[in-house]
Order: sequence, then C-alpha cells, then structure tokens
Amino acid sequence: MPTLDQERILTELDHARLSSLLARMANDGLPAGVEEAAQELLDSVVTVPAREVAADVATMRSRVRLVTADGEDMTVVLCYPAESNAATGQISVMSPLGLGLLGHRAGQSMHWQGPDRVRHEAVLAEIVYQPEAAGDYGA
Repeated sequence: MPTLDQERILTELDHARLSSLLARMANDGLPAGVEEAAQELLDSVVTVPAREVAADVATMRSRVRLVTADGEDMTVVLCYPAESNAATGQISVMSPLGLGLLGHRAGQSMHWQGPDRVRHEAVLAEIVYQPEAAGDYGA
C-alpha cells in the first residue's frame, strides 16, 4: 500500500468504472484480499475530471515502465480483467499489481503481494502512454 505522502489520483470515470466492476466481480467471488484492496483504493483516492488528470499519473489503459527492487525493468499496460494477458504485459486492474499501480505518479514507489504471497516493490519509472494525455478521455 502507498504511504500517506503518496496520494493516489483516479479520474472520475476510472473511479466509476472500477466501482461498478468491483460490485459485479464481488458477486462472483474475488481472490482473497482483492476486494478489500480495491475498496480501500476507491475509498482513499482523490478523484479528478479526466481532462484535469496530470500526464504523470497511471490511469486505465496506461502503458507504464516499472523498475523492481531487484533492478528488473518491465513495461505493462493497465487493463480491465477481460483484456488481461500477462504474457503480453496486459495487467488486470483487479490483480494485486494492477491495484497497486493505478493512481500512482511517475517516480513513486509501489508495493503489491503477488500470487506467490511474496511482497514485491517497484518504482513507477515512466508513464510511456496515458490515454488522457493523448486526448482520449474515454467518454
């Protein structure tokens, strides 16, 4: 989870869509901890209109470059569960990594617990592509 000095930001649209997704998925049963982590994120973030989100914030469908604590460089795209494919770097927002990433700014560190139950750490090194910065506001 982020520290208090690492305020996380979601667009109003991402917040609404994630809230709806969580409600639908909770009925089908989610992996342990995912529902709580998603709800905690939704309850704690600052929301802004899509046209006002800073270009250095990881939003839905952003392509980002992470540098892990052991120096591994990885590029992933934050997507919805139906689009996820770890082999191609499409990471579901409802995964521990996706929930850990959404709303962070470039330069911030983030933590998540993987399926291996190991706590992972990385720095969000770069926002390679952010839809809102490219003029796509997801209307």
